[in-house]
Amino acid sequence: DSWYDSLVISEFNDQETLFNSILVLKIRRMYSNIWRNFIAAADKAANTVILAVGPVFIVLAVGLIGLATTVYFTVVFPSFYVWDEDYIWTKIYYYLGLIFSIYMVVCIFFHYYMAVRTKPGGVLNVGTEQSDSNDPTIQDLFLELEEYQEYPKTCKKCHLPKPERAHHCSVCRRCVLKFDHHCPWIANCVGHFNHRYFLLFMTYLVIGCFYFALVGWKPFLLSLGETGWDWSMPRPYVALSFLLAVAIGLALGIPIYTIFLPIPMSPPGNGKVWEKNPMSYANVQTEISEDTD
Repeated sequence: DSWYDSLVISEFNDQETLFNSILVLKIRRMYSNIWRNFIAAADKAANTVILAVGPVFIVLAVGLIGLATTVYFTVVFPSFYVWDEDYIWTKIYYYLGLIFSIYMVVCIFFHYYMAVRTKPGGVLNVGTEQSDSNDPTIQDLFLELEEYQEYPKTCKKCHLPKPERAHHCSVCRRCVLKFDHHCPWIANCVGHFNHRYFLLFMTYLVIGCFYFALVGWKPFLLSLGETGWDWSMPRPYVALSFLLAVAIGLALGIPIYTIFLPIPMSPPGNGKVWEKNPMSYANVQTEISEDTD
């Protein structure tokens, strides 16, 4: 009897343990689903907000750049470039500075406008985009898919053919060719057709910010005081423009530096297709050396 009782108790304990394990698993799965749904809803709400406030960021960017430009031509430029009727070199220096300043302002606003207005390029409208003669067409992209892949990739969200380096933007809700990121400051994706405009805008903006900080530090120091102010522009605007130029120059200068001076690293693959889980650089070098031996 004692042996039978112990067997019954053991089976009962095993069933209770199994029941507790199943209960814990169900609770974990329930909370995991709740958390996953919460994250998905929060991400969707954030993307909707980013898409909605895009025009606000454009107005803010144009306003800040316009403020810095006005401060430069009304305070910084007159204080740094002094006109002297007696010396011709000062006149040449003055005109060269004026031409350079106007050129930088035009380049900044032009490339910003083009980055905002140019469509990055989608899978469906790539053949209708206005581009150079060497840009790919939709037929070329599909032929490339068929050439290098046995089964062409398909986007899981928009259910369209997905060329290499094309990604689905969760904000715009479409696939973008050579997708880099969605920039809220231009209310647009940075992709194949507007990537050069965006990069040139950042480059000219960084150069302009460093130039503003280089020639405008004296008016900035004067704006912090209470005397010696001979310009109509209020002091806080000058101080704000200088600090904004320094902050933007440092924030964007490092990414621009890594773009023009990248770290040389050969990616695994044949130049057209990359593995989903890429191997390490050392393993790739080992396999290449073994193939060449």
